[in-house]
Amino acid sequence: MMQEKKKRIVFYCVEPFVMIYKMAKIFKEKNYETVLMTMSEKERLDHKLYSKAFDKIICSNFIFTKSNVINPLYMIKRVPSLIRFLISLRTIKPYVIIGTTGNNWQLKLIHKYLFKKKPFIYFPYDILSHFYNSIEDALEYTKPFEVEAERYCFENADGIIHKGAPDELESKDEFIHKDIKLSPLQLSFMPYCLKEFCVAINKNKLSKKDKQLHFAYVGHFPIDPETKKRLHVFLEETFKQGIHSHFYLKIEHLSTEEEKEHIKNLLGPFLDNKLLHLHPKLNPKEIVPEISKYDFGFWIYSARGISEVKNGVGNKLSTYLEAGIPLIYDHKATFLDKLMKSYGLQIYFDESNLRKIKKILEKLDKREIDKKIINARNDFDMDKNFPRLENFIKQVVKNKNKL
Repeated sequence: MMQEKKKRIVFYCVEPFVMIYKMAKIFKEKNYETVLMTMSEKERLDHKLYSKAFDKIICSNFIFTKSNVINPLYMIKRVPSLIRFLISLRTIKPYVIIGTTGNNWQLKLIHKYLFKKKPFIYFPYDILSHFYNSIEDALEYTKPFEVEAERYCFENADGIIHKGAPDELESKDEFIHKDIKLSPLQLSFMPYCLKEFCVAINKNKLSKKDKQLHFAYVGHFPIDPETKKRLHVFLEETFKQGIHSHFYLKIEHLSTEEEKEHIKNLLGPFLDNKLLHLHPKLNPKEIVPEISKYDFGFWIYSARGISEVKNGVGNKLSTYLEAGIPLIYDHKATFLDKLMKSYGLQIYFDESNLRKIKKILEKLDKREIDKKIINARNDFDMDKNFPRLENFIKQVVKNKNKL
């Protein structure tokens, strides 16, 4: 009997991130064919990790930056790979394509010229329209074509996946594009935990040895002046209380020198402080056991976008849960606060309690928190929520095929 052909799920992104690894891994386990198409350089791609989630990885080995495009040696070396990548884009036949942000202008072009007749799901991991409060504000930090490309993707997608509050797309007044038209097919799908990432609660914390609290920060950090200022206030106050902060920063598409400058810009005043610890990059799976030895993970939202603060949920949440450490977060994060409250893990900071945060945290019942973390990550589980994702994709494909 002839075996049924697998349905091909294609993910397109600039640089892959842990949430699409988790989504693709479950699709692969459910007998779908998973393909990653990434506009990134091979040396920056963790092929060993992502090959576990994807049957096939097609990499451009090229990044569009001004410095790269005007570099003759870069162009000579990498343009052939880019051409092969573009040919693959043209010839691949997806059951559905899931386009994630990084560069919306790329998604706009590939949809407009290559995939307009195919089911296209837009997954704006970070919603630009929510990150800024006005077009003018956005254009201070972002190119006009990128802002308009996001609008195109929203309006032309056959379905939209978003990772924030379930109702975050309903309030169009909070979009910088006031008259934007969205697909009615939408799925709120948060960055859930993956069982293979989860580790046992670490009973040998660093604090057990040195009697000092240790915080961890994982991922990207915005460097706009206001958010950076809030980070500095947080570090100043916690350092005064003898609390360590360990940073595992995610910095993309920068040279080694640009990366050093980025870190200096973000953390310059504290680089000589013995309580600040900068750690080497680790892949998403390696980082979980690494940070399990700390007491808390922390999260500071960007100060720019009101809607982003209210509705946002990042992968930090699942990373901290997978590591078995509680999260302390900005009190303005209203949806995250509601979510954490439902699990009995409501630990926020604000201007009034930051100066005494050490005393507040030391009074918490650690055993009770450990139990609640296990309960939370069992509920906040990718496998448990996957049927919603699968049914959503089937609905998008069915609806597209009717047209």
